[in-house]
Amino acid sequence: MSEFNPLLEYDRGLRGATLDPREDELLVDSILRHGGDPDGDHVAHHWDFADSAKGKLVPRWENVMREWPGCWPGPPQSRGDCVSHAILRAALLSWTCEIQDGRHDEVTGKIEGKPEVSDVGIRNSVLSSEAIYWHRGHNGDGWTCSSAARAITTDAGIWLRQNYPEIGIDLTRYNGTIAGRWGARKPPEEVIAIGREHLVRTATVVKSVEAMRDLLYQGYGVFFCSMLKWSSTRDDNGYSPVVVGSWAHAQGIVGYDDRPETVSIYGEPLACVQNSWGRWNSGPRTVRGTNFEIPEGAYWTKASTILRGQAIALSSVAGWPARKLPNYGAEGNV
Repeated sequence: MSEFNPLLEYDRGLRGATLDPREDELLVDSILRHGGDPDGDHVAHHWDFADSAKGKLVPRWENVMREWPGCWPGPPQSRGDCVSHAILRAALLSWTCEIQDGRHDEVTGKIEGKPEVSDVGIRNSVLSSEAIYWHRGHNGDGWTCSSAARAITTDAGIWLRQNYPEIGIDLTRYNGTIAGRWGARKPPEEVIAIGREHLVRTATVVKSVEAMRDLLYQGYGVFFCSMLKWSSTRDDNGYSPVVVGSWAHAQGIVGYDDRPETVSIYGEPLACVQNSWGRWNSGPRTVRGTNFEIPEGAYWTKASTILRGQAIALSSVAGWPARKLPNYGAEGNV
Protein backbone atom coordinates (compact mmCIF):
# COMPACT_ATOMS: atom_id res chain seq x y z
CA MET A 1 0.00 0.00 0.00
CA SER A 2 1.46 3.38 -1.03
CA GLU A 3 2.06 6.09 1.56
CA PHE A 4 -0.73 8.66 1.91
CA ASN A 5 0.36 11.96 0.33
CA PRO A 6 -2.15 14.63 1.43
CA LEU A 7 -1.22 17.19 -1.24
CA LEU A 8 -1.60 14.61 -3.99
CA GLU A 9 -4.82 13.18 -2.55
CA TYR A 10 -6.50 16.57 -2.21
CA ASP A 11 -5.37 17.52 -5.73
CA ARG A 12 -7.07 14.32 -6.91
CA GLY A 13 -10.35 15.37 -5.31
CA LEU A 14 -10.35 13.96 -1.76
CA ARG A 15 -13.18 15.68 0.09
CA GLY A 16 -11.83 16.22 3.57
CA ALA A 17 -14.01 19.28 4.20
CA THR A 18 -17.61 19.70 3.11
CA LEU A 19 -20.11 22.54 3.28
CA ASP A 20 -23.66 21.98 4.52
CA PRO A 21 -26.10 24.86 5.19
CA ARG A 22 -28.11 22.67 7.55
CA GLU A 23 -25.03 22.05 9.71
CA ASP A 24 -24.40 25.80 9.73
CA GLU A 25 -27.93 26.33 11.08
CA LEU A 26 -27.44 23.66 13.74
CA LEU A 27 -24.22 25.34 14.89
CA VAL A 28 -25.94 28.72 15.23
CA ASP A 29 -28.80 27.09 17.14
CA SER A 30 -26.35 25.35 19.46
CA ILE A 31 -24.39 28.55 20.15
CA LEU A 32 -27.56 30.48 20.94
CA ARG A 33 -28.99 27.66 23.07
CA HIS A 34 -25.88 27.71 25.25
CA GLY A 35 -25.93 31.49 25.65
CA GLY A 36 -23.30 32.37 23.05
CA ASP A 37 -23.19 34.77 20.11
CA PRO A 38 -22.81 33.29 16.60
CA ASP A 39 -21.59 36.58 15.03
CA GLY A 40 -17.90 37.31 15.49
CA ASP A 41 -18.32 41.05 14.96
CA HIS A 42 -20.92 41.17 17.72
CA VAL A 43 -18.56 39.25 20.01
CA ALA A 44 -15.72 41.72 19.42
CA HIS A 45 -17.94 44.72 20.15
CA HIS A 46 -19.72 43.15 23.12
CA TRP A 47 -16.44 42.23 24.80
CA ASP A 48 -14.94 45.62 23.91
CA PHE A 49 -12.03 44.53 21.75
CA ALA A 50 -13.21 45.61 18.29
CA ASP A 51 -10.39 47.29 16.34
CA SER A 52 -7.89 46.33 19.07
CA ALA A 53 -5.48 45.00 16.42
CA LYS A 54 -6.03 47.58 13.70
CA GLY A 55 -2.77 48.24 11.85
CA LYS A 56 -0.83 45.60 13.80
CA LEU A 57 1.10 42.43 13.24
CA VAL A 58 -0.49 39.59 15.23
CA PRO A 59 1.96 36.65 15.36
CA ARG A 60 -0.17 34.40 17.54
CA TRP A 61 1.72 31.29 16.45
CA GLU A 62 4.50 32.65 18.65
CA ASN A 63 2.36 32.18 21.77
CA VAL A 64 1.84 28.54 20.84
CA MET A 65 5.33 27.73 19.59
CA ARG A 66 7.02 29.30 22.63
CA GLU A 67 4.74 27.42 25.02
CA TRP A 68 4.97 24.13 23.07
CA PRO A 69 8.25 24.23 21.07
CA GLY A 70 8.13 21.97 18.02
CA CYS A 71 4.37 21.35 18.11
CA TRP A 72 3.76 22.58 14.55
CA PRO A 73 3.60 21.51 11.78
CA GLY A 74 3.01 18.15 13.47
CA PRO A 75 2.77 14.88 11.56
CA PRO A 76 1.00 15.03 8.18
CA GLN A 77 -2.53 13.70 7.83
CA SER A 78 -2.76 10.04 6.90
CA ARG A 79 -6.43 10.24 5.83
CA GLY A 80 -9.03 12.89 4.95
CA ASP A 81 -9.43 14.15 8.54
CA CYS A 82 -8.33 17.74 7.89
CA VAL A 83 -11.26 19.30 9.77
CA SER A 84 -10.22 17.65 13.02
CA HIS A 85 -6.63 18.90 12.57
CA ALA A 86 -7.78 22.41 11.67
CA ILE A 87 -10.11 22.82 14.63
CA LEU A 88 -7.39 21.53 16.98
CA ARG A 89 -4.98 24.19 15.70
CA ALA A 90 -7.59 26.78 16.66
CA ALA A 91 -8.32 25.10 19.98
CA LEU A 92 -4.63 24.87 20.89
CA LEU A 93 -4.16 28.57 20.19
CA SER A 94 -7.21 29.58 22.27
CA TRP A 95 -6.36 27.27 25.14
CA THR A 96 -2.65 28.24 25.19
CA CYS A 97 -3.53 31.93 25.32
CA GLU A 98 -5.94 31.22 28.18
CA ILE A 99 -3.10 29.55 30.08
CA GLN A 100 -0.84 32.55 29.42
CA ASP A 101 -3.54 35.03 30.44
CA GLY A 102 -3.65 33.40 33.87
CA ARG A 103 -6.88 34.92 35.17
CA HIS A 104 -9.61 33.24 37.18
CA ASP A 105 -12.45 31.87 35.08
CA GLU A 106 -15.62 33.93 35.56
CA VAL A 107 -17.80 30.81 35.81
CA THR A 108 -15.66 28.21 37.58
CA GLY A 109 -13.29 30.48 39.50
CA LYS A 110 -10.38 28.31 38.38
CA ILE A 111 -7.16 29.32 36.66
CA GLU A 112 -6.33 27.21 33.61
CA GLY A 113 -2.93 25.65 34.30
CA LYS A 114 -0.45 24.16 31.87
CA PRO A 115 -0.48 20.36 32.02
CA GLU A 116 2.45 18.03 31.50
CA VAL A 117 2.72 16.79 27.91
CA SER A 118 5.55 14.53 26.77
CA ASP A 119 8.01 15.62 24.09
CA VAL A 120 6.43 13.07 21.75
CA GLY A 121 2.97 14.44 22.50
CA ILE A 122 4.14 17.99 21.81
CA ARG A 123 5.70 17.00 18.48
CA ASN A 124 2.31 15.48 17.63
CA SER A 125 0.62 18.88 18.08
CA VAL A 126 -0.22 18.62 21.83
CA LEU A 127 -3.96 17.92 21.34
CA SER A 128 -5.52 14.82 19.80
CA SER A 129 -7.31 15.24 16.47
CA GLU A 130 -8.55 11.64 16.59
CA ALA A 131 -10.76 12.22 19.64
CA ILE A 132 -12.86 14.88 17.95
CA TYR A 133 -12.97 13.00 14.63
CA TRP A 134 -14.85 10.20 16.40
CA HIS A 135 -17.85 12.60 16.45
CA ARG A 136 -18.18 13.18 12.68
CA GLY A 137 -21.25 10.92 12.49
CA HIS A 138 -20.28 8.58 9.63
CA ASN A 139 -17.56 6.05 8.85
CA GLY A 140 -15.97 7.71 5.84
CA ASP A 141 -13.81 10.82 5.65
CA GLY A 142 -15.04 14.37 5.25
CA TRP A 143 -16.71 16.70 7.75
CA THR A 144 -18.08 20.21 8.04
CA CYS A 145 -16.42 22.93 10.10
CA SER A 146 -19.82 23.74 11.64
CA SER A 147 -20.39 20.19 12.87
CA ALA A 148 -16.85 20.02 14.29
CA ALA A 149 -17.37 23.29 16.17
CA ARG A 150 -20.64 21.96 17.57
CA ALA A 151 -18.92 18.75 18.67
CA ILE A 152 -15.99 20.41 20.45
CA THR A 153 -18.37 22.64 22.42
CA THR A 154 -20.89 19.93 23.41
CA ASP A 155 -19.36 16.43 23.54
CA ALA A 156 -15.86 16.01 22.11
CA GLY A 157 -13.87 18.61 24.03
CA ILE A 158 -10.08 18.72 23.86
CA TRP A 159 -7.88 15.73 24.66
CA LEU A 160 -4.18 15.87 25.47
CA ARG A 161 -1.80 13.72 23.48
CA GLN A 162 -1.22 11.05 26.10
CA ASN A 163 -2.15 7.51 26.99
CA TYR A 164 -5.67 6.90 28.31
CA PRO A 165 -5.41 3.46 29.96
CA GLU A 166 -8.92 3.76 31.41
CA ILE A 167 -10.33 3.37 27.88
CA GLY A 168 -7.43 1.40 26.42
CA ILE A 169 -6.37 4.04 23.87
CA ASP A 170 -2.96 5.69 23.53
CA LEU A 171 -3.30 9.09 21.81
CA THR A 172 0.31 10.21 22.30
CA ARG A 173 1.05 9.88 18.59
CA TYR A 174 -1.26 10.80 15.72
CA ASN A 175 -2.82 7.69 14.21
CA GLY A 176 -5.25 7.86 11.29
CA THR A 177 -6.54 4.36 12.01
CA ILE A 178 -7.49 5.32 15.57
CA ALA A 179 -9.19 8.42 14.13
CA GLY A 180 -11.62 6.10 12.36
CA ARG A 181 -12.45 3.96 15.39
CA TRP A 182 -15.91 5.57 15.76
CA GLY A 183 -18.04 7.52 13.34
CA ALA A 184 -21.51 6.30 12.41
CA ARG A 185 -21.49 4.63 15.81
CA LYS A 186 -20.97 7.14 18.60
CA PRO A 187 -18.11 6.69 21.06
CA PRO A 188 -19.21 4.94 24.26
CA GLU A 189 -20.31 7.02 27.22
CA GLU A 190 -17.07 6.52 29.12
CA VAL A 191 -15.22 8.11 26.19
CA ILE A 192 -17.67 10.99 25.81
CA ALA A 193 -17.41 11.65 29.56
CA ILE A 194 -13.66 12.29 29.24
CA GLY A 195 -14.20 14.79 26.42
CA ARG A 196 -16.87 16.66 28.34
CA GLU A 197 -14.39 17.41 31.11
CA HIS A 198 -12.63 19.92 28.82
CA LEU A 199 -15.19 21.43 26.46
CA VAL A 200 -14.48 24.57 24.49
CA ARG A 201 -17.07 26.93 25.91
CA THR A 202 -18.40 28.43 22.67
CA ALA A 203 -17.67 29.30 19.06
CA THR A 204 -18.61 32.15 16.73
CA VAL A 205 -18.81 32.54 12.98
CA VAL A 206 -16.22 34.93 11.51
CA LYS A 207 -17.90 37.10 8.89
CA SER A 208 -15.36 39.90 8.43
CA VAL A 209 -11.61 40.27 8.19
CA GLU A 210 -11.76 42.77 11.04
CA ALA A 211 -13.36 40.23 13.36
CA MET A 212 -10.78 37.64 12.31
CA ARG A 213 -7.96 40.08 13.11
CA ASP A 214 -9.33 41.18 16.49
CA LEU A 215 -10.29 37.68 17.66
CA LEU A 216 -6.77 36.45 16.86
CA TYR A 217 -5.25 39.44 18.65
CA GLN A 218 -7.21 38.50 21.77
CA GLY A 219 -5.87 34.95 21.50
CA TYR A 220 -8.84 33.14 19.96
CA GLY A 221 -7.94 30.62 17.28
CA VAL A 222 -9.73 30.50 13.93
CA PHE A 223 -10.15 27.63 11.49
CA PHE A 224 -11.85 27.43 8.12
CA CYS A 225 -13.22 25.14 5.44
CA SER A 226 -12.97 26.08 1.77
CA MET A 227 -12.71 24.77 -1.78
CA LEU A 228 -9.69 26.94 -2.65
CA LYS A 229 -6.19 25.74 -3.51
CA TRP A 230 -2.92 27.50 -2.64
CA SER A 231 0.54 27.41 -4.15
CA SER A 232 3.06 25.17 -2.40
CA THR A 233 5.72 27.89 -2.83
CA ARG A 234 6.02 30.96 -0.60
CA ASP A 235 7.36 34.29 -1.88
CA ASP A 236 10.10 36.28 -0.13
CA ASN A 237 7.63 37.32 2.58
CA GLY A 238 6.12 33.85 3.11
CA TYR A 239 3.03 34.61 1.03
CA SER A 240 1.33 31.97 -1.16
CA PRO A 241 -1.35 32.88 -3.71
CA VAL A 242 -4.55 31.03 -4.51
CA VAL A 243 -3.99 29.00 -7.69
CA VAL A 244 -6.11 27.18 -10.24
CA GLY A 245 -7.64 23.99 -8.85
CA SER A 246 -9.58 23.01 -5.77
CA TRP A 247 -9.03 21.45 -2.36
CA ALA A 248 -12.00 20.43 -0.23
CA HIS A 249 -9.89 21.22 2.80
CA ALA A 250 -9.82 22.75 6.28
CA GLN A 251 -6.90 24.63 7.87
CA GLY A 252 -6.10 26.76 10.91
CA ILE A 253 -5.46 30.52 11.12
CA VAL A 254 -2.65 31.40 13.53
CA GLY A 255 -1.69 34.99 12.77
CA TYR A 256 -2.63 38.22 11.02
CA ASP A 257 -0.75 41.12 9.43
CA ASP A 258 -2.64 44.40 9.17
CA ARG A 259 0.43 46.62 9.03
CA PRO A 260 0.11 49.46 6.49
CA GLU A 261 3.24 48.36 4.65
CA THR A 262 1.85 44.85 4.19
CA VAL A 263 -1.49 46.21 2.97
CA SER A 264 0.40 48.41 0.51
CA ILE A 265 2.30 45.43 -0.92
CA TYR A 266 -0.57 42.94 -1.18
CA GLY A 267 -3.58 45.23 -1.43
CA GLU A 268 -5.13 44.02 1.83
CA PRO A 269 -4.20 42.39 5.17
CA LEU A 270 -2.80 38.87 5.31
CA ALA A 271 -3.80 35.87 7.42
CA CYS A 272 -1.30 33.18 8.43
CA VAL A 273 -2.56 29.68 7.61
CA GLN A 274 -1.22 26.58 9.42
CA ASN A 275 -1.77 23.46 7.35
CA SER A 276 -1.82 19.83 8.56
CA TRP A 277 0.34 18.29 5.83
CA GLY A 278 3.69 18.46 7.60
CA ARG A 279 6.50 20.21 5.68
CA TRP A 280 4.57 20.25 2.42
CA ASN A 281 5.55 23.68 1.08
CA SER A 282 8.75 25.64 0.50
CA GLY A 283 10.11 29.15 0.43
CA PRO A 284 11.10 31.83 2.99
CA ARG A 285 9.32 31.90 6.34
CA THR A 286 10.71 35.11 7.87
CA VAL A 287 8.05 37.72 8.59
CA ARG A 288 8.90 40.91 6.74
CA GLY A 289 10.61 43.47 8.97
CA THR A 290 10.97 41.12 11.96
CA ASN A 291 13.06 38.25 13.28
CA PHE A 292 10.02 35.94 13.46
CA GLU A 293 9.49 32.91 11.31
CA ILE A 294 6.08 31.41 10.62
CA PRO A 295 6.00 27.67 11.40
CA GLU A 296 6.92 24.98 8.92
CA GLY A 297 3.93 24.08 6.78
CA ALA A 298 2.41 27.57 7.18
CA TYR A 299 1.96 30.42 4.70
CA TRP A 300 0.40 33.87 4.41
CA THR A 301 -2.67 34.49 2.26
CA LYS A 302 -4.96 37.43 1.64
CA ALA A 303 -7.38 37.57 4.54
CA SER A 304 -10.41 38.01 2.29
CA THR A 305 -9.81 34.61 0.68
CA ILE A 306 -10.55 32.91 4.01
CA LEU A 307 -14.06 34.34 3.92
CA ARG A 308 -14.70 32.72 0.53
CA GLY A 309 -15.18 29.59 2.63
CA GLN A 310 -16.45 29.31 6.19
CA ALA A 311 -14.40 30.58 9.14
CA ILE A 312 -15.13 29.89 12.80
CA ALA A 313 -13.38 31.14 15.94
CA LEU A 314 -13.17 29.19 19.18
CA SER A 315 -13.20 30.55 22.67
CA SER A 316 -11.31 28.52 25.22
CA VAL A 317 -12.93 27.11 28.33
CA ALA A 318 -13.29 30.64 29.72
CA GLY A 319 -15.40 32.34 27.06
CA TRP A 320 -14.43 35.62 25.31
CA PRO A 321 -12.78 38.01 27.82
CA ALA A 322 -10.32 40.60 26.55
CA ARG A 323 -6.94 39.17 27.46
CA LYS A 324 -3.59 40.49 28.57
CA LEU A 325 -1.18 38.43 26.52
CA PRO A 326 2.47 38.51 25.51
CA ASN A 327 1.92 40.14 22.15
CA TYR A 328 5.46 39.97 20.73
CA GLY A 329 5.46 41.69 17.35
CA ALA A 330 1.88 42.89 17.65
CA GLU A 331 3.14 45.96 19.51
CA GLY A 332 6.24 46.35 17.41
CA ASN A 333 8.57 44.58 19.85
CA VAL A 334 10.56 42.29 17.57
